[in-house]
Parts: sequence; C-alpha cells; structure tokens
Amino acid sequence: MGARGRGSRGEFALGWQAGLLANRGRSAFGGAAYAAVDLDVRADRPILNSRLGLLPRYRRWLGRGASLDLSAGPVVELPGRGRTALLTTSGVAVGWADDVALSGRVDVARGTRPAWFLGLRLGADQTTDGFEAEGVALVLWGVIRFFEKASGGYHWRLWK
Repeated sequence: MGARGRGSRGEFALGWQAGLLANRGRSAFGGAAYAAVDLDVRADRPILNSRLGLLPRYRRWLGRGASLDLSAGPVVELPGRGRTALLTTSGVAVGWADDVALSGRVDVARGTRPAWFLGLRLGADQTTDGFEAEGVALVLWGVIRFFEKASGGYHWRLWK
C-alpha cells in the first residue's frame, strides 16, 4: 500500500504480489504475479484504474535479515475510464526478513508523466494483518462517505 506522488492528494495504491524466489547464496531470483488498484478516496467513484502483470524479481540479502528487492517488467493498466495501456513498472524495497519493507515504485507509459508510489510492503506472515487493515480502512472510508452524502454534502470533521 502506498501513496501516489503525481500531485494528487487523495490517491492511494493498493498492490498485491504473489510469487516464488529461489535463494542462491546471498541472492534470490524469481518472479511474482502482480495486481494493483489505484483509489481516489475523495471521488464518488473511487477506483481509478487497475494493473496486472508478471514481474521478474531479484533479492539481495544485506545481512542477518535485511534485504534489497528489485523488480521491473511490463504491466497492463486497465483504466476505470479510457483505454487499456501497456506500461513498465519498476520497484525497489528495503526490508527486514520477510516482515516489512519500505518500498518505492515508478510506472512509466508512453505519452504520460511517470507515476511515483511510496509505501510499505508486508511479508507473507503479515498477509492476514494487511488484508484486515485494508478492509477496516475501506469500511471506515465508506461510512464517512455515506454520512457526507446523507448530510447533503456537509463534510464531517473527526478533529477540531
């Protein structure tokens, strides 16, 4: 999960990867199936687009549990409005064991500016916790949007 750095204050990216890595000493090679959804939490129709792809991955073990992950490859973007586009995505993450990693990603497509994403990646053991956190956040967003619409556009404030 991460925030989009293309100048839109309300956009978030939720992405999922599932794959395999084979360790070869201090390195690991493999690939992952990739799926992502961009959300604009301020819009009436929050799903902006989605992406699907297969990404080759490389991991370098930096020490006892720290690692550097690199991935890059072609991805198909399925916009909510508009046409399907082919783009290239590249990602880098610095993590600790298979628990948590700070991640960055850039998506590049012909004719558009690069889209930068900065965020947090959870490992396989934290999958359930990650899905629960995403679910709670989406339900909370839905409740707030419901009350905003029911009150005729009045924006509720949770703080003063």
